[in-house]
Amino acid sequence: MNKATIQILPEDLCNKIAAGEVVERPSSVVKELLENAIDAGANEILIELSGGGKSLVRITDNGCGMNRQDALLCFERHATSKISSDTDLFALKTLGFRGEALASIASVSRLSLKTCNTDDGLGQQIQIEGGQIKKVDQIGLPIGTVVEIRNLFFNLPARKKFLRKDQTELGHCADVVSKLALARPDVSFRLLHNDRVLLDLRGEKALPERFAALLGRSLLRDMLPLDQVGTESLYLSGLISQPGLNRSSTSHIYTFINGRYIRDRVVQHAVMEGYRQLLMKGRYPVVVLFLEIDPAQVDVNVHPTKHEVRFREQGLVHDFITHSIRRMLKPTEWISPATADKPALPAENQQAPAKGEDGPELPPAGEHRCRQEVGESIAPYLFRSSDPAAGKEPSAGFSSPPEMNAVNSAGQQDVLPGTTKGFFSSLHVLGQYHQTYILCQQDEDLLLIDQHAAHERVGFEKLKDFYERGRVPRQQLLFPEILELDYNSAAALEDNLVELERLGFEVEPFGGKSFAIKAVPTLLASGSVIRLVTDVALDIERFGREGRLSESIDNVLIRMACHRVVRANQALNQEEIRALFADLDQVDFRGNCPHGRPVLARLTLYEVERLFRRHG
Repeated sequence: MNKATIQILPEDLCNKIAAGEVVERPSSVVKELLENAIDAGANEILIELSGGGKSLVRITDNGCGMNRQDALLCFERHATSKISSDTDLFALKTLGFRGEALASIASVSRLSLKTCNTDDGLGQQIQIEGGQIKKVDQIGLPIGTVVEIRNLFFNLPARKKFLRKDQTELGHCADVVSKLALARPDVSFRLLHNDRVLLDLRGEKALPERFAALLGRSLLRDMLPLDQVGTESLYLSGLISQPGLNRSSTSHIYTFINGRYIRDRVVQHAVMEGYRQLLMKGRYPVVVLFLEIDPAQVDVNVHPTKHEVRFREQGLVHDFITHSIRRMLKPTEWISPATADKPALPAENQQAPAKGEDGPELPPAGEHRCRQEVGESIAPYLFRSSDPAAGKEPSAGFSSPPEMNAVNSAGQQDVLPGTTKGFFSSLHVLGQYHQTYILCQQDEDLLLIDQHAAHERVGFEKLKDFYERGRVPRQQLLFPEILELDYNSAAALEDNLVELERLGFEVEPFGGKSFAIKAVPTLLASGSVIRLVTDVALDIERFGREGRLSESIDNVLIRMACHRVVRANQALNQEEIRALFADLDQVDFRGNCPHGRPVLARLTLYEVERLFRRHG
């Protein structure tokens, strides 16, 4: 066997290897060229495709353009104007920075670059084939740049075989354009395929208009503006859907870090945690979120496509995103018809529109005011069923204070001096349907309320409040369980022993990477203790304090609430209904039961009349 000798790879082969990392398909080319155009300051961009981008990709922008020297240098590997030292990698304010995209694209295509950066209209044209410069000319051109890519992978037939049908590749290209268009509503984008216009997006003043243009104005009606300022220079803004608007996949979750679209597991997990117990299993929200963070706190240079990032304090970022979403969803304002025509902030978050802008606006940064929390009682709740068949045993284990349940002789709840009725308490109760749904009227709308789902939310929130107040029944183990972890998980667990103790665990270091579990919450005692605590340690390490522990506790509390509240097929009298509504007005996330099912369904008068053919 001959010993292989080490040799330096030729430059053209290096470029093809780099192209394999950067250029996966035509959409990769579109992404890189669009990012360059935006970095060049363009506010009008034309994207022309043919054959799904396999035959032609042409990007025309009105950015700053380049002179002759820069136009030639930009095709050298790692030639860039974005960074000059290693410290610049952690102070990035541009989408592109490595200077490898154009060199990689040029090595696997027939490329033409036309660019001009002067008012005299004298520009440069460079033609490259397979990485080799074929022609350099001067041409007349307005300020801006035109990059034309033909026959992608013409010199790599093995790679070309992996490309899909034209329509599939076109879909990927349109997706890239849509994501960048959401990130930059101030930039006009026009997408053509085989000379047919697919997207024509004018520059907008704010995100809601661009969202409506891309995803539909009907969706915008069910979106809530988000604007939260956190510590460590964190700022989160965008639009999130109310739980009733959801999808069967994560395709409508758009997350951006400092204006850059990313697919990051930590961020996506944080988004889903924000909707925990508000969506049914297998359903996902529609969100467009922009996280602004100090560039020194995030590394965007961990993957060639720049879709993945690494946070210096990922637990802090995860918890900030989760808490921001839950804080916005907590008031449950969307159950009121006030949001039927336009996305509106809860009353306590209403802000004056930003100066110089009109239309639906996000509140200015830093002016968010926290919702005033309403204290709630954990006194035992007792529903007295009017149905003898339901049995003499109390059907529910929780109650509001007696003064909240005062009912007058007309069957309506009395309002204490200085208080106002909540949403549910203000409804006119018509009766019960199938001893399962409470029928109510609000103005001209007919409301159907699932009594089991409603009381399940009440029971769960009260049980959870009881749990979080630190009154956790703890069960000592007869024999301590010994838990052994790796170094990272052991360090994460040791740093959070106080948190675990507050939640009912008694865990002590047992030398090295071992821990002794001496007591666990009574509610969790029936499960696998070692597996649970191991999963808790791993999630604390990955996501901070919003991981498996909270989910495990919540699942137990949900099961308890489900079995201790009003059931379906149970008759309720007016007093019991009013008591339920009073309790429901005092809890958070009252629009959904803990399993994510809706508590309320609304039929407008128009919809009811259509059932009877009163409208054409």
